[in-house]
Amino acid sequence: MIDPLLSRAIAAGLALLLLLAAWHKAAARDEFAAALRDYQLLPEVLLRPAAMLLPAIEFVLALGWLAGIGREAVAASTAALLLVYAAAIAVNLGRGRVHIACGCSLGGAVHRDARLSWWLVARNVLLAGAAGVGALPAADRGLGVADWLTLVLAILAAILLYAGASQLLRNAAAIASWRTRRD
Repeated sequence: MIDPLLSRAIAAGLALLLLLAAWHKAAARDEFAAALRDYQLLPEVLLRPAAMLLPAIEFVLALGWLAGIGREAVAASTAALLLVYAAAIAVNLGRGRVHIACGCSLGGAVHRDARLSWWLVARNVLLAGAAGVGALPAADRGLGVADWLTLVLAILAAILLYAGASQLLRNAAAIASWRTRRD
């Protein structure tokens, strides 16, 4: 069992992450489809449907985290989605395709996305692990005023940490691209 404060923090954090990711992909569907094309993992005929389906899945999962219904299924589905993203990145890194955009920035244009790196794989695996922790049953205790304040502050801290880490990944990829030749 985990503390209900931790359970709610994970649920709120993943819900926010998934909502923003869904919005980003849906708002720039053509750019997202182009990012999917760059991965070279799907046949051309599936790119458009995937560009529409992935944001819908992320949106439904975000709603599941917020509603708290079927926590185990939502957590397992979220972890699976994040691990699929990690695998897609890893496959392309294995192919030596590091100069493509990940298609994973939040609220920005695809041209501002981080380039593929093992750090992105690690980030997605870590987030999948957080989803797994979020599936654990929460202890039966009510949240007080201090708990709710802590929850809000924890979510704000997570947002800042995630944004900072994402910027560091983009910076590292940009610096690496300056140091290496493109084919």
